[in-house]
Amino acid sequence: FETQPELLPPIGELAEVTVDLPALPAAPVIPNAAIRRVGDNMGVWQIVNGGLQFTPVQLGASDPDGRMQVQEGLNSGDRFVVYSEKALTAGLRVHVVEQLPGVSR
Repeated sequence: FETQPELLPPIGELAEVTVDLPALPAAPVIPNAAIRRVGDNMGVWQIVNGGLQFTPVQLGASDPDGRMQVQEGLNSGDRFVVYSEKALTAGLRVHVVEQLPGVSR
């Protein structure tokens, strides 16, 4: 406060605050469900020529809707796995579906 209010709110009082922050630099945004840990690296299983390769990524900001900003490691248009019923390994051939049956966008 520039000047202290005469009457302070009671202890435990809740307040809603909006903080105006500078815009983030443009970067790909992916669902956090796609992020996997392999060894000490965080990354995604990227689809390259119909097979998988683990690609380490540097993550940035996240949002409450479950999306993560990728600062390094992916480019716009790269394809990666968001969901798999089985454990994934490098070189594994995959069948890509655009949407899981019964799941709305």
